[in-house]
Amino acid sequence: MSTSSPEAVKKLLENMQTDLRSLSMECKKKFPPVKEAAESGIVKIKTIAARNTDILAALKENSSEVVQPFLMGCGTKEPKITQLCLAAIQRLMSHEVVSEAAAGNIINMLWQLMENGLEELKLLQTVLVLLTTNTVVHDEVLSKAIVLCFRLHFTKDNITNNTAAATVRQVVTVVFERMVAEDERFKGIVEQPPSVQGNTNRRSVSTLRPSAKDAYMLFQDLCQLVNADAPYWLVGMTEMTRTFGLELLESVLNDFPGVFLQHQEFSFLLKERVCPLVIKLFSPNIKFRQGSSSAASPAPVEKPYFPICMRLLRVVSVLIKHFYSLLVTECEIFLSLLVKFLDGEKPQWLRAVAVESVHRLCVQPHLLRSFCQSYDMKQHSTKVFRDIVNALGSFIQSLFIVPNAGNPAVVGAPAGGSGSGAQGAAQGGPGTGGVSGILTSQAAFEYRGTWIPLMTVSVQGSAKATYLEMLDKVEPPSIPEGYAMSVAFSALLDLVRGITSMIERELAVEEEAAAEFRETHPEQGWQPQPGAHLVWEEMVSACWCGLLAALSLLLDASTDETATENILKAELTMASLCGRLGLVTPRDAFITAICKASLPPHYALTVLSSNAANLSGKAYSIQGHSVQIISPSSESHQQVVAVGQPLASQPQGTVVLTAKNIQCMRTLLNLAHCHGAVLGTSWQLVLATLQHLVWILGLKPGVGGALKPGRAVEGPSTVLTTAVMTDLPIIANILSRLFESSQYLDDVSLHHLINALCSLSLEAMEMAYGNNKEPSLFAVAKLLETGLVNMDRIEILWRPLTGHLLEKVSSDSLLYNHWLFESPFFFPICSPSLCLAPTCWS
Repeated sequence: MSTSSPEAVKKLLENMQTDLRSLSMECKKKFPPVKEAAESGIVKIKTIAARNTDILAALKENSSEVVQPFLMGCGTKEPKITQLCLAAIQRLMSHEVVSEAAAGNIINMLWQLMENGLEELKLLQTVLVLLTTNTVVHDEVLSKAIVLCFRLHFTKDNITNNTAAATVRQVVTVVFERMVAEDERFKGIVEQPPSVQGNTNRRSVSTLRPSAKDAYMLFQDLCQLVNADAPYWLVGMTEMTRTFGLELLESVLNDFPGVFLQHQEFSFLLKERVCPLVIKLFSPNIKFRQGSSSAASPAPVEKPYFPICMRLLRVVSVLIKHFYSLLVTECEIFLSLLVKFLDGEKPQWLRAVAVESVHRLCVQPHLLRSFCQSYDMKQHSTKVFRDIVNALGSFIQSLFIVPNAGNPAVVGAPAGGSGSGAQGAAQGGPGTGGVSGILTSQAAFEYRGTWIPLMTVSVQGSAKATYLEMLDKVEPPSIPEGYAMSVAFSALLDLVRGITSMIERELAVEEEAAAEFRETHPEQGWQPQPGAHLVWEEMVSACWCGLLAALSLLLDASTDETATENILKAELTMASLCGRLGLVTPRDAFITAICKASLPPHYALTVLSSNAANLSGKAYSIQGHSVQIISPSSESHQQVVAVGQPLASQPQGTVVLTAKNIQCMRTLLNLAHCHGAVLGTSWQLVLATLQHLVWILGLKPGVGGALKPGRAVEGPSTVLTTAVMTDLPIIANILSRLFESSQYLDDVSLHHLINALCSLSLEAMEMAYGNNKEPSLFAVAKLLETGLVNMDRIEILWRPLTGHLLEKVSSDSLLYNHWLFESPFFFPICSPSLCLAPTCWS
């Protein structure tokens, strides 16, 4: 029922008269003046009801007199009378029949009760009712009401403290909600800003409307109080904690970003007050070094304080998320600080909170793109986006390195003995499980003696923080083993997922527009927007080194199938994206990483070595440390699923394939099958790796070029587990489908595929000739499969294919020719019915 309906008004009048009668009865003996005021109040209400049609408006007009008996009742300080009066005042407020003057009198009376320590919870309730149901309280009266709540927050009673804290938060929200409502009311009304005096970059506060002015004064004073300065507006504040102040600042910035973006007075507060305050409060965290003695420095360094630092990082996250466009320079400083907090010399809790903050950025790809545009693409600017990715990679690598070992952060540097585990675990750093030779069911990363468990810390695409939410903790928490790694790993995957899906979405839109343009303007050439491409290319160029170093290490260290799958997917999507953007070096780098992981450890594969010479031999500098692309660790605890012969010029004994190698091989097949159009010259890498894997698994070509399990010709037989025996027909089938799908490749991509197969076939011939041993017929078999499905464009493949076969036939490699022509799958190649130019054989 509406508070202004006739029934509600009638009920209000009845209740007020009942309240006044009760007050009169209670004060009959002890407080005669209050009794008289109550009785004259009854007469006043009856008169208002009789003489006015709009009773509520009349009550509001006379509210100073109407509330007077109740204010006098509160002045008695008698608990029963005070409670009765406060309830009656709240009833009046909820019907919005309190004028500005009456509200001022009410606040003054509440202040007196607060100073006397009376009815504290009831006072807070009354303030909240007044401010949430009416908009009549402004300026000094409003500030007094807010100070009253703050003062009650710092009493000795826990219940009062907590209630007051909740009330303060609600009141602060109400003040800003009023401003938003005020803006809405004046929407579309263009006001001429007054001329600006002096060199200030803001309008005077006096130009703000009433609710906006209240919000401005409140926010300005929150900054003052957090900075330990005296407030301008909240007069009477006697106490304030920095932690509570930072929480209030954060909630305002997070809940009302529009206020700061639309009003230059508030933008000014952000730039001139909030940002310098945050940088100043971060100072102890920047200077502090874990384990450094203060005696060495002239002045002792203040130790970082968890409650402040964590809240500052929350504020920084909000500033970057909502006000990045307004605070480009300031955000550059914040982001650089964040990167520094990941440093190995910082306390473990600070690193954990910082990596949570970085994760919050990594799930916002459009923000990362802005960083790249504003910083990485500008001359003489910090390469912020690159630094974030590299810092994340460096952070992950540092967790595998023994604390205090003094080693540079080189991926592949020994992680030390088992003694490091206890120390690492105590600091929330890496631990060792002494897991040599033991298969553990828990998801984990294990690299050269360092074992780090993996836990679920986020839902895909969103960052779920633990330590950034610990608003009730005063001491730095102990970090569970593996937590920091798990957050960093999630951040890495979310970053790859975010930027690849964002760029691919935009590329798809561009390709659609291009197709539409060519359809409507067949005579004109399509010109894409160069700006977008430059940003995409810069983003990939800035992050691929750091990503590759971290993902390669994690892939090698992963002992969990799901984690391995996620890493492989990240490498695959990056390879595909680089291919689509025409970035050859990073594309080949990611493909090389997948190829290396598919093969046995230390497998001598010259094609990878030569193609990856610019990768594996090159050290990238991350955070000032030398970081190298990883080579697989020899002490893998993966399940061995196959033992076979290597396809090599020199006998190497036998090699083993693990379940992870087969998983990587499947990713490689997936890459070639789904993204063959963007592989270009890296078809050579992919097919060379597949040829070696097929050989180790003992797969041989049959009729039509399809592969099937065969027998090893020399040395010990190929030994396969039941699991991989079941997989072999599936792998052979996928391989056939891969080359059958070449019919959907464009002419250029098909050419790359044919050239790669011809090149591999030539290598196989030379190897067989040089070693007098069975050659690999993988390349020839797949040339046949590719030729058969691309007969409709024979002119593209005819010349390289026949040229290659004629070269083989005319070569002096009799052994190779024997294998080739004796093979059951070779017949279709020679069949005149399939040959469109049989004269070539004459």
